[in-house]
Amino acid sequence: MANIRTGGIVEQSGIYKCTNTSCGNEITCVKGERVPPCRKCGNTEFRLVRATR
Repeated sequence: MANIRTGGIVEQSGIYKCTNTSCGNEITCVKGERVPPCRKCGNTEFRLVRATR
């Protein structure tokens, strides 16, 4: 699955990890909601770590 960006609509609920290598913050995203920016570093891109239902 491709990375998701802040403001985009989440297509797969799950745990997403910040792509900033010095951050590594993980967030929970729910299908149909908008992706927030990283609260730790402000990065705008995440990758799926673990999918949920």
